[in-house]
Amino acid sequence: MDIIIILFIISIIMCVSWLACKDRILGSENQTYKRNQTLDEYLKTQGQTAFEGHSTQLTDEPEFLKNIVKNNNIKHVMEIGFNAGHSSDIFLSNNKNIHVTSFDIGEHAYVQHSKKYIDTTYPGRHELIIGDSTKTIPNYIKNNKHKKFDIIFIDGGHDYNIAKADLMNCRHLAKSSKSIVIMDDTTFPNNKECEWNVGPNRAWKEAKDAGIVKELGSSNEQPCRGYSYGKYSNI
Repeated sequence: MDIIIILFIISIIMCVSWLACKDRILGSENQTYKRNQTLDEYLKTQGQTAFEGHSTQLTDEPEFLKNIVKNNNIKHVMEIGFNAGHSSDIFLSNNKNIHVTSFDIGEHAYVQHSKKYIDTTYPGRHELIIGDSTKTIPNYIKNNKHKKFDIIFIDGGHDYNIAKADLMNCRHLAKSSKSIVIMDDTTFPNNKECEWNVGPNRAWKEAKDAGIVKELGSSNEQPCRGYSYGKYSNI
């Protein structure tokens, strides 16, 4: 009997010790979020410091994204090109009532680290769909017939055919003619063209000339870097 009691006491001690250890581990794992680390600070702790071009490398574009999402009528935001999560972070941090749906090819390791940060910082407010946007978006439209978005931010593949497909496909996801569509990496009218903006420039200009998009404005902050925004016509 004494042996059974001793074994029982030992098992309790081991259980309590394990739970305490578990709490310390989880506490350490989540410590970065409790200290309100920024996305870049968190990614640095994960050894991720080099990213493709993103919105926070600029000055004007982040402010534009912040201001356009600060509207009580904005509920659903969509973006093509989650990348390292910077634009999602801007959207979610500046309007606590929105949900963001992101599409990304998922070719970089930092995508999953960024997704973890976004989910921990903004629980239940973000969805990430991995794959080729020229395929995943038509599938999303097919399977979510009633899903529409107030803001559509296109910053995906820079090849002309991909940029055009993304711009045309997203037309079916605009909530109304009041929905804002933003095409990143467009530079007008006479800004420098580089490899990454030739396709978006052409796709946006063709849509504008065809009356598919009504442009409301554009910004050329740096050589080869800018964006255009407007509304889809006849939604």
